[in-house]
Amino acid sequence: MGDDRPDRGLLGRLGGGVADAMLALGSPVSYTADDVVFREGDADGHVVLLLRGAVKVRAVDQAGAPALLAVKSAGDLVGEMSALDGKPRSATVIACGEVTARLIRQFEFRMFLVRHVEVLLELFRDAADQVRWANRLRQAVPRHAEPRIALVLVHLVQRHGRWAPGGGWGLDLPLTNVELASIAGMKPRTAEKAFGGLRDAGVLVTGTRRVVHVPDLDRLKKIAGHC
Repeated sequence: MGDDRPDRGLLGRLGGGVADAMLALGSPVSYTADDVVFREGDADGHVVLLLRGAVKVRAVDQAGAPALLAVKSAGDLVGEMSALDGKPRSATVIACGEVTARLIRQFEFRMFLVRHVEVLLELFRDAADQVRWANRLRQAVPRHAEPRIALVLVHLVQRHGRWAPGGGWGLDLPLTNVELASIAGMKPRTAEKAFGGLRDAGVLVTGTRRVVHVPDLDRLKKIAGHC
């Protein structure tokens, strides 16, 4: 089982024995593009452990429009908040494309955490990292569009990117510019202009299916540091 284990996300941070024990939980499940994994407001309490593919985490903002909050990919766990506190789902989770996963019932997940407290600690660490990053993005100067988009891209590449055979990093997530703008907290037109500026500067290259290639991550980090 270890050879098929994702090397990123929560599973990648756990020891082999604990990760394999987590992979033995629940039952296999699969989703296709745009399938709803969780729906905001639902009262179910299970979690989904992603093995392949990626999902988008969305919530409705104060204006009633959907806002993209995060992206999760292979190795990540989704739905843990409701599993832990028993409250309704705070966001809707949608499959980006083909997704394979393990669906773990709430009771089974809680009992697993009792036996493996280190997993709970990793979940808290991940939540803390997300809060710190969200605070940095919130504190970034809104008018600095290119550094702000760069900050979002650095975050996505570090969490979900893969080293490309020819060098640089590849980010194979089907995110539209509107969704990137939503994460960055700016208008789509402003985000599109900033994205174009980064492309013109050679900091990133876009290909088919909205695949993003970052030739020099350090350079992108420097731009993001100007927020």
